Amino acid sequence: MFSVILYGRNDSHGYNLHKRAAISFNALAEVMSDPDDEILFVDYNTPDDHPTFPEAIHDTLTDKAKKVMRILRLRPDQHAQLRLKTHLVALEAQSRNVALRRSNPRNRWILYTNTDMLLVPRQENESLSDILGGLGDGFYQVPRFEIPEMLWEAAFDRRDPVGNLAKLREWAVRFHLNQVVHNYMPMKYDALGDFQAALRDDMFAIHGFDEEMILGWHCDSNLAARLALYRGRVDTLIDKVFGYHCDHTRVAAANNKGRATRMNDQDRYIWNVASPYVPKQAESWGLPDVEIEEVRLDRDTAYERFTTGLATAIEPATAPFVETSLEWQLFEDLTYDLPHTLPFVCDQVLTFPRSTAVMMVAARPDFVTGFARAWKAMGFTGPILLPDECEGMPEGLEGVQRGAFADQLRVAELFIFEFGLATQTATEPVRTGRPMSPVDRKRLKVVERLFKRAASTEAETRPAGRRVARRIIGVNVIYNKFWSAFTNYVGANINPFCSQVLAGLPREDESLKGKVLKFRGRHAL
Repeated sequence: MFSVILYGRNDSHGYNLHKRAAISFNALAEVMSDPDDEILFVDYNTPDDHPTFPEAIHDTLTDKAKKVMRILRLRPDQHAQLRLKTHLVALEAQSRNVALRRSNPRNRWILYTNTDMLLVPRQENESLSDILGGLGDGFYQVPRFEIPEMLWEAAFDRRDPVGNLAKLREWAVRFHLNQVVHNYMPMKYDALGDFQAALRDDMFAIHGFDEEMILGWHCDSNLAARLALYRGRVDTLIDKVFGYHCDHTRVAAANNKGRATRMNDQDRYIWNVASPYVPKQAESWGLPDVEIEEVRLDRDTAYERFTTGLATAIEPATAPFVETSLEWQLFEDLTYDLPHTLPFVCDQVLTFPRSTAVMMVAARPDFVTGFARAWKAMGFTGPILLPDECEGMPEGLEGVQRGAFADQLRVAELFIFEFGLATQTATEPVRTGRPMSPVDRKRLKVVERLFKRAASTEAETRPAGRRVARRIIGVNVIYNKFWSAFTNYVGANINPFCSQVLAGLPREDESLKGKVLKFRGRHAL
């Protein structure tokens, strides 16, 4: 019957976002009753090394919400062409259009709202699907009522949408929540973007949202102005459904920082609108020719992929724990526990596109074998690029492509540099003061040389059309001789020694590159 279209990203947009959104997702799913109903969430510009926003809060969502939700992921590289034109990191028009293009064609209605809204049918035994199914053609709005932050934050249970909707029905009377704020037509009500129901055919006919609106605010008003022209009127559903908004203004979000907020021009996009159509984007709105990743929470989850990948690469532990040490005299020891470290490496790559081409420059052959097995089992289809300069590597690994480093550098979309000992065996104890052999030194010099070249030339060697920097993962680069070398070139966070992994983007500041950090006693200076 209807497709709900929402957007956002995995960040902290406004106060207590995770709770607000979980409350909203679950409540929206609860008022759906048609098998074709769906929630389309466009995850816009979340960093590649992060999960999508709904994935990050999946444990707070009901089974029904997970079942009806489709997550469409727009990557940072797809936002990069607009990055210099806007202060916003998530764009409404682009997001909603991507979802509209990919919405279920069997659904008659598109409902635009936001991730902090609860929709309450006035008849308790009636679903929103029932309400929309009984409507005639048109364009419908409802007023937005505010819920004080203390009420939703303290009293709502994220996973109890039935109880939350019942509380709203009670609070509306007890606390006088229902105040209708009228607006200038065609915006029948204030904050109209929290409920706009339009026919899917109408949205396609007028070319979706206007994608030139990239400064924030008034996308909803522009849509109302255009649909009012197209339909000839704006109708209301106030007699059938109430809409409640989880107020969250204790902390200013990107688009409500008072008078300093930049916004789209009201005259151009509201008062002077003369046509419902946006002909300049008639063929391009919603990225029709771009393959958009889709994530589901009820199947093929990140957790399932992660554990499946590791199960093919490492065996269960046979001891309750293993030991290592931070003794200063072991600073030159580059041995490490591969089965312990590999899960932290896989954790760094899991959220990247499955088609990613990853370059691996390594010293330990068993690391290459283990990672290649995990990579394939985690569902990745992109190649592992292993430079010819890396000697002693296993042959015939599925998905591994050999080639000259210089050639692969211009194809790689992600980097892994592994600084281990080529001669370390799987059963060898770690961090015992083991010296390097000549073979180890030779192989590590190659890894270090190729790492510095990749990091220092990353911008000029990016694949054609790529607009964002490529992430670099360092394995076995904490509290040893390669710690400073890696962090001089990569802006990595400080991680616990136990993970053995650092990651980040190449440093843009040239001041540290090539310098060596000095160490005194146990502490880095």
